[in-house]
Amino acid sequence: MAKINIIDGNSIGHAAHRATKLTSGSLQTQAIYGFIRTMRDMKVEHPDFTPLCLWDGKAQFRFDLHPLYKSNRDNDPKKVAEREHYVAQRPYIARCLEHMGIRQMTAMHHEADDMAGYMEAKITAQPGNEVLLSTGDMDWVQLIRKGVTWRDHRDDSKVITLDNLMDKTGYPTPYAFLEGKCLHGDSSDVIPGVGGIGEKGAPEFIAEFGSVRKFWQRCDSGEFVPKKKAHINLASPAGRVAFGRNLRLMQLLKVQQPDQKDVKVVPGKFDADKFAEVCEELAFVSILRNLDHFLKPFRSH
Repeated sequence: MAKINIIDGNSIGHAAHRATKLTSGSLQTQAIYGFIRTMRDMKVEHPDFTPLCLWDGKAQFRFDLHPLYKSNRDNDPKKVAEREHYVAQRPYIARCLEHMGIRQMTAMHHEADDMAGYMEAKITAQPGNEVLLSTGDMDWVQLIRKGVTWRDHRDDSKVITLDNLMDKTGYPTPYAFLEGKCLHGDSSDVIPGVGGIGEKGAPEFIAEFGSVRKFWQRCDSGEFVPKKKAHINLASPAGRVAFGRNLRLMQLLKVQQPDQKDVKVVPGKFDADKFAEVCEELAFVSILRNLDHFLKPFRSH
């Protein structure tokens, strides 16, 4: 049996970057510092889980399907500058993780979200295996199943399983959660909703009709005659196309297997001396002062 902690690298990295600014020369270092401390906290809290850190490639099919996808990322010069400061720290994060013995994976044509779906399906195909999804991205909630837990790395109290899914999200199943996302859209990725159904209305819609497919079936059979504007829009040909587009953009349940030549894997090999060299380069004095203690959770990894 295997226990794998699938980690959303950029979710953790961006969260760490928003902390109090640290510098080493002209390089900001708070993302590096916060990232490696988060990794240690995870290993201490979940010692039986082997970490696997996923990084984003570019899922071109999403841009082809919806040209406005993530088109808001370059609108604010300050955000662009901050993203550049974060990107400059990424190689150092990767080096630290490698020397901590943490496996890293990047697929050229898949986002980390896609690879989370792909890897989770492979891991849970073996009975008894468990997966912990460590991310601040709620999109990964659709991947919850028996033996799979979603956990927000920023808040230890935000843990979602099949048992508390309804209480935490308002949806009875992970697939219902996905349908709700497709209905209300995702403004952070510039994915519009369908039919004027918002985040509050989406779980209410699912509770009333069971699913979008059942709603369409009732409309097509004449059992239900849409009167609300949102229902009319969703039942229309354009609404059905828009929902289908959102489903293809957002679903992580049936991910195409990446071409092996497009997948980069850094296995990770624990090396305390090389890890210390990076910390010395970045002047992480607090870690260096207690290096053996800091690295202890990884020595048996």
